[in-house]
Amino acid sequence: MLKITAPKPVTAKVVGVAFVDGVATVDEVQHRAAVAYFRRHRGYIVQPVDDPQATEPAGADETGGGQPPAGPPTRSASKGDWVKHATAQGMTEADAEALTRDQLAERFLGPKGD
Repeated sequence: MLKITAPKPVTAKVVGVAFVDGVATVDEVQHRAAVAYFRRHRGYIVQPVDDPQATEPAGADETGGGQPPAGPPTRSASKGDWVKHATAQGMTEADAEALTRDQLAERFLGPKGD
């Protein structure tokens, strides 16, 4: 079993894993793809449940330390970046994909010009 800690205290499903106040416990074998997702994305902490001292910041090897993201992407960021941000905030991937990049930016940054 693994404990996943999200970068923010969300209560939502992220890639099929239910988080409550930013924490989820998953079976590593049953949720192999989700665990891989959390390890690739900055800010998530993946650790064995039986060893609370062992932490592995997700994406630390790729991002330089696994620091939490600074905030939402810029308005001109790719749609993929916006989908990643939206799902990290608790939106389902399907819902995020259904919106345009500009609609996602407006949802998280407010109307253009504000």
